[in-house]
Amino acid sequence: MKWIISLLLFASLISAEIPPEIQKIMDQKKYDHAIWGLYVKDLETGKVLYDLNSNKLFSPASTSKLFSTASLLAAFGDDYRFKTPVYATGRVSNGVLDGNLVLVAQGDLTLGGRQKNPNTIEFTKMDHIVANEVPGVILTKEDPLFGLNELAKQVAAKGISQVNGDVVIDDSLFETIVKRGFTLSPIFINENLIDLIINPSEAGSLAKIDWRPEIKGYKIDNQVKTVKAGEESNISVTSDESGKNIVVKGTIAADQKDLIRVSYIKDPKAFARAAFIEALNRAGVKVNPTNNNAPQTVKDYQFAEQVALFTSPPLSEYVKLILKVSHNIGADLIPLLLASSNGKKTFDEGMVLFGNFVHDEVKLPIDNFVFIDAAGGNENRLSPQGEVTLLEYMKKQPHYKKYLDALPILGKDGSLEDFAKNSPGAGKVYSKPGTGVAFNLATQKLFLITQALAGYILGKNGHTYAYMVVVNNATMPTIDDIFPIFEDESQISSYIYDHTNE
Repeated sequence: MKWIISLLLFASLISAEIPPEIQKIMDQKKYDHAIWGLYVKDLETGKVLYDLNSNKLFSPASTSKLFSTASLLAAFGDDYRFKTPVYATGRVSNGVLDGNLVLVAQGDLTLGGRQKNPNTIEFTKMDHIVANEVPGVILTKEDPLFGLNELAKQVAAKGISQVNGDVVIDDSLFETIVKRGFTLSPIFINENLIDLIINPSEAGSLAKIDWRPEIKGYKIDNQVKTVKAGEESNISVTSDESGKNIVVKGTIAADQKDLIRVSYIKDPKAFARAAFIEALNRAGVKVNPTNNNAPQTVKDYQFAEQVALFTSPPLSEYVKLILKVSHNIGADLIPLLLASSNGKKTFDEGMVLFGNFVHDEVKLPIDNFVFIDAAGGNENRLSPQGEVTLLEYMKKQPHYKKYLDALPILGKDGSLEDFAKNSPGAGKVYSKPGTGVAFNLATQKLFLITQALAGYILGKNGHTYAYMVVVNNATMPTIDDIFPIFEDESQISSYIYDHTNE
């Protein structure tokens, strides 16, 4: 009798065959040379609903962010808030500070630049960090300089109206490095990007370019020509080594509107200093620099008076931003934050701490994952079983609900807003997409390295399912071909939802 019970229990945990509607998607010609992975597990019963190559290593792309944000929450807690102080290092008399103002950067990714209110960070379905690669970017409405303006107002409220010294940005919390072309630093203003908003004028004339945040010393050389409606919009952005002289070239069609591009801030410390001085001036605090960004050490201000403090929204909002829009800058910031919280300073040291979390806490064997970065570079490797192991781990954590809410929702918001909108699974699938694309120099065509979705499905039977669907090595000659592949995996996710009452 015992062996019969054991056999029945084992049978109940065996996965079913792939449904024909899912198999039909996988059998399309563009996937002739591809390999698919699929793993779906009922987290209430432990039953595996579907299993296809689930123990094989795939390129997971941005589903890697599920792991990095999990490590951030484990290290700091979902209610952690970044607190960025400003110190006065001299005597204040009759409103005059004879000394320096020192802003001590804390690695706050947005520094108020997306802040709707003290507890909420804004995002759009297509974020400005991908503006130079992907069409359809929508800027948030919030002021990128909000945090600096608030700090400046607090300095003025302290009775300081003049600074006979300098404004110093202390960016010593961790190393400043460049990843994927983005500058990661302890100080972030507009995520260290300058937004360019380009609109047409009359055909044959120069386009109109607005930009933000607009800081003195930075210049735009507008070489964008307006062409007839229906013609190609093709714009490139370059800058000199300082990042201060920005050249915008190309064409914009007369029927185009609010085309967004970005220029990278190459010296965040200098940019933040210039922006903070302007903010202080707006607040009525006159700055008379006596030494250009004077060197400052912690001992110079550790006993100085704190004259301002900017407090961020909770960390759960940053996790939401990173996951909803696949924010590469925020994800790759995580190892640096992990390092700083452990008395270290480098990205590589932070990646070791990240790996320790994956192995020691999530319990993935070391041969089951490869992480070169925390955002989802093409060199990373994970199996569908590994992704589901993390999702199962997170389901047991006290911050699970906020983690779940941070994921894009199929057909509803974030990077999944426009996919499977009218499917049965819309609103029921909370999943992180990941995309990896390469340019084939030999054919001058694009090639899909990977497309993946991983997350949770709120089943028809009331159970929560963890899943991953992933395809590596598919045909996509142009960037527009990625959207049908996105839709394919979104439909697969909805079909899985359809089978969760079986």
